Amino acid sequence: MGLGAALGLGLNWAGAQGVVDASVVGNVATVGKKIGDLFLRLLQMLVVPLIVSSLITGVTGMGDLRTLGSIGGRAIGFYLTTSFLAIVTGIAVVNIIRPGEGAELAMLEKGAAAKPLLTETPSSIGVVLWEQLESLIPKNPLAAATEGDMLPVIFFSLLIGVFIGIAEHREGSKDASVVRRFFSGLFDVMMQMTLFVVRFAPIGVFGFTLYAAAGKGPAAFRVLGWYVLTVFIALLIHATITLPLILKLRTGRSPIEYARQLLTALVTAFSTASSNGTLPLTMENVEKAGVRPQVTSFVLPLGATINMDGTALYEAVAVLFIAQVYGIDLTMTQQGLVALTALLASIGAAGIPHAGMVMMVVVLNAVGLPTSAVALILAVDRILDMLRTTVNVWSDSIAAAVVDAAD
Repeated sequence: MGLGAALGLGLNWAGAQGVVDASVVGNVATVGKKIGDLFLRLLQMLVVPLIVSSLITGVTGMGDLRTLGSIGGRAIGFYLTTSFLAIVTGIAVVNIIRPGEGAELAMLEKGAAAKPLLTETPSSIGVVLWEQLESLIPKNPLAAATEGDMLPVIFFSLLIGVFIGIAEHREGSKDASVVRRFFSGLFDVMMQMTLFVVRFAPIGVFGFTLYAAAGKGPAAFRVLGWYVLTVFIALLIHATITLPLILKLRTGRSPIEYARQLLTALVTAFSTASSNGTLPLTMENVEKAGVRPQVTSFVLPLGATINMDGTALYEAVAVLFIAQVYGIDLTMTQQGLVALTALLASIGAAGIPHAGMVMMVVVLNAVGLPTSAVALILAVDRILDMLRTTVNVWSDSIAAAVVDAAD
């Protein structure tokens, strides 16, 4: 990561000064992205078979369906609590720093002029949640797996695991045990493949960091510097104070040691900006840290899909920043509506790059702000996406440890 940043920023500066042709810098950034994309594709290749095999193995290994319900209830309770705390932190920090006050709207609009506006966006939070509920049930599980649509894959895998258990307890049934052993063996194979792919992580991280540093450089932060700093401070508070306190109080674990054990997953999350893409590494790291496979196989895939602390915080800060830029002082009631809508919208955000940007339109709609204002902050979205994805993965990993310790 350090090497990619140093090389990328050096090239970006050389291009700006005319020392190196700008097209050369652009080509190097493109090569970096292609290298990173190859690594991300390797990870994405593992995601669906790993989720299916781990969930089915985890559910059948629990034995009692009440255990599954207990783990699921604790996990979802954790997700909602930490996402709400993240939003409150973001709103508090943006009200203290007030990065939008004094920002020149004309300069922001000039920087956004070349950015494509989002076209097909959800109109309300009700639409988002209904679509999530509807998409939970796949018309074709194989098609959902092929398209990488995680929620229906998770739902179908849970059902398979539950009914394998029911079939095994049926009198005279022998074949269901064969199915259970097949998925258990598949899970072992997928974890070995994950360990192999981990070896290429430094190359992938180098490529993505080179792309971000050479392609963007520091120029994007000149107008939006205070906004970036506000998001960074809020994410830092949540990641280094709120979540570690929860981990220490609920499990007794050392947050520093736990973070060290998760370093590969966190660095990969930062460079790829994809919770789903990082999932194989997250599962491997968390299990190495001593969390039971039965817990990781359920909590982490679900968390990568619906637990978005960083995204929820980011959306709340971004909406209040946009309001400040337009000179609109949102009331406490309106800020409360932003908090609630950001919480619900974050659940509907997929674990892929820039999903939070799409969901922000929902939050802007909720308080009557122009949705076209999303373009004002697109220039720095990539680096903030990397930061908030890292927080998302950190939160998922702590959720697994907390749920595991509760048993």
